[in-house]
Parts: sequence; C-alpha cells; structure tokens
Amino acid sequence: MVNNKKSRGRKKFQYHVDKRKIAKKARKLPNITCSAIKNSWRSNLSASQNLKVMGLVYDSNKSLPVSSRTPRAPEMSEPTAVVTELEQESNTPRTGTMRMPKEKVKWIEYLLEKHREDYEVFCHGQGQEKFLPRNCCPDKTENRQKIKQFKKRPAYFVKFITSCGKLPASSTEIVV
Repeated sequence: MVNNKKSRGRKKFQYHVDKRKIAKKARKLPNITCSAIKNSWRSNLSASQNLKVMGLVYDSNKSLPVSSRTPRAPEMSEPTAVVTELEQESNTPRTGTMRMPKEKVKWIEYLLEKHREDYEVFCHGQGQEKFLPRNCCPDKTENRQKIKQFKKRPAYFVKFITSCGKLPASSTEIVV
C-alpha cells in the first residue's frame, strides 16, 4: 500500500506547548463530590491505590469473583474512617421531597374532584355519556397507585384538601 505524503503528516515539535504543565494537569485531583473521599485522596497515588487505602474497592469483579467453583468469602477487615463516614452519611434521613409533574398533579386533582376514589369510574368513565380523554389510564391498579403517590406528598395533597374545603386552612399538618 502506498503512503501518501499528505496522509503521513509531518512530525513537528511544538515549542509553544509546555509538557510539564500538561503532565501536572493529568495528575490533578479528579472531580470528587463526596467529602469523605475527597479529604483522604492522595494525589501521588492512582485511583485504585487510593480506594484500596480507604478500604473501598476499585473493581468489584476482581474483589468478588462470581464463580460456583470457588466459594470464597470476602476478606473482612476493620472498617476505615472513610468507610464509617460513608456509612453514617448513608444512614442519615433525607429531607428532600419527591416532586411530581404539574400535568400529573392537575390530572389527579381533576379525577379526585370528579369521582373521589372510585377507581372503576376512573377506568371506564361509567355514568358519563362519552369516555373522557382525561381518564387515560385504563388500569384500575395503576390509577390507585398514582393516587397513593399523590397522597404521600403533603406538598400537593394538603393544598388540594384545603382548596376543596375538607381541611381548615389553619391546620396544614397532616399525617400520611
């Protein structure tokens, strides 16, 4: 095969590029969001070495091989400070609430105003002349699940109940 002069390209030394600066950027700390790992990260070690020192695993396939022939138990040692901090962080209760799309909230409020909790009517539109296009879920259990999700979120459910007049405006606390 013939090598074309244009395709080979000429090797040139780039005087304007600082090779030391590029190497330093490559060794720089990666973007780590976890504070426990970030505090104990050492820049002179590789990622796998860092995680090994912390008591974590870089490659789970190498640490726990999946094979029926070798029923090997993982080596359990005393947890490091990083591991205990991560466990404490995972056991703390979450304060954030889950949000629902506005269209879904409007649709559920419409169904609850119109039919209360009669899931059969949700599905088939019984007692109506025409099948409403808003009653789009034909499955009774699916509708029940969506209403259950709506009731679990006080940010939506309390507002809906107060707007209907079933709950006084002064008492906005509700136990689900």
